[in-house]
Amino acid sequence: MAPTSSCRPILFTAIALAWVLTGSPLVVRAEQPQHAAPGLADRVESLAPAWPAERPYAPPEELSFPAGIEHHLVEPGDPDYRFLHDPAVVIHRGEIVAGWYNCPEREIVGESLIRCRRSSDGGKTWSDLEVVAADHENSGVHYVPVQFLSSEGRLHAFVGKMTSHDAIKQCVLYHRDDQAGHWRPLAEVAERFLPNFAPVKMADGNFIMAGRTSSHWPSKPLIPAVAISRGNRLAEPWKVVTLDEPFPNGQCPETTLIVEGPQIVAVTRNNNRRTQKPFLYTSRDFGKTWNEVPEHSLRALDSKLYSGRLSTGQYYVIFNHPLEKAYRGTLVIAVSRPGEVALRNIWKVQESGAGRRGSKLPFMSHYPCAIEAEGKLYVVYSTRHVMTKTCELAIIPVSSLR
Repeated sequence: MAPTSSCRPILFTAIALAWVLTGSPLVVRAEQPQHAAPGLADRVESLAPAWPAERPYAPPEELSFPAGIEHHLVEPGDPDYRFLHDPAVVIHRGEIVAGWYNCPEREIVGESLIRCRRSSDGGKTWSDLEVVAADHENSGVHYVPVQFLSSEGRLHAFVGKMTSHDAIKQCVLYHRDDQAGHWRPLAEVAERFLPNFAPVKMADGNFIMAGRTSSHWPSKPLIPAVAISRGNRLAEPWKVVTLDEPFPNGQCPETTLIVEGPQIVAVTRNNNRRTQKPFLYTSRDFGKTWNEVPEHSLRALDSKLYSGRLSTGQYYVIFNHPLEKAYRGTLVIAVSRPGEVALRNIWKVQESGAGRRGSKLPFMSHYPCAIEAEGKLYVVYSTRHVMTKTCELAIIPVSSLR
C-alpha cells in the first residue's frame, strides 16, 4: 500500500441528527440534500474535457485560506507508533471522531492497528486513544485503513484486513459499544476490498463505499472499485463492483465519489507524475456499471483525493496541489458554485512549512477525509513534521466556500 470511490430523477434526503451532549448539537448531512438536482454524470461528461475547470488552478502561493478556517492537532504522534497515516472522520452523538492506522516504525511493518480519538468541544481537546482494531493474537494480521459511519444511532468502522503488506483479505465491519466504551468486530463484509471513502446512503436505500480491490488473493489491490450494501443490513455481504479492469500497472487506485441520485462520479488516484491526471469515471445506475471519462482537466499529485457534495448543492474535491515545490506540501479544496458542476473556486486547506525556518507548519499534509455538520466541513489529514507523523483537523465554514 502506498503511503497510503437509466437516469430517472430521484430525490433523497438522508439526515442523521446527532445526540445532544453539551452545547449545540452537530447535525450531520449526507451527500444528498433534498434539493439535489439529477444528472451529475451527464453534466460532468458534457463539460469534459474542461471539467473541473477550463483553466489550470492558480499556483499555491497565489491561493488563500477560506475565511474562518480553524486548524487543530488531533494526534501529536506516539513514540511507540511513529508511523501514522490515512485518517478518517465522522460525527457521532455530537462528537467528532477521528481515526487512523499506526505502525511502530514503518508502513505496515511489524504491526498495523486502527486507533482513534474523540472531541466534544469542536476539536479543541481530544479523548485518550482508543483501539478500534488490532492483532491481539500476534497472528500477522495488519489493519489498514479505516472509514467511519454513524447510522441509526450506532457508530461503525469499516477496516481493511491484510495478511501481509498490501495483500488485502477482507473489509471488516466493527461496531463501537458506546456504553462500554470499546469496539468489537461484527462481520467480514467485502472480500478483497480496501476502503478509501466513507459509506454514503444512496437514493435506492443502499450504501456505497469506494476503495480498491484485487482480482484474487493474495495479490495487491490494484483495481478501483466500490462496495454496495444490501440496504441497512450493514453486516451482510456487500457487492464489490470494479470500475476499470484490467487497470494500468504501478497504481495505488484509491477512489473517492460524488453521489447524487442514481448518478455518481468517481475520481481515482493516478501514480503517473508526468501527467498528474487522476482517473475519472461515471455511473448512472447506483454504481452497478461504470464508464471512464478519459479527457478531463483535473490535475493532482499522486496521492489520495476526497470528494463530496455540500448541503448548499456545491461539489468539492480535496487533493494535493500539483505545482507545490514541497511534495504533498499544499492540500487544497476545489469547489463548485451551487447548481453548477464546474469546480471554479479553490482554497488552501493546509500549506507546507518546508523551507521556512522556525515554521510550525507541517512539511506534508495529505490523505484527506471530510464530513459536513452544522454548516462546517471537517477535514482530517495526515501530516509530517520532520520525522514525526501526526493527524490534523481543519474546520471550514461552508459559507466561506461560496
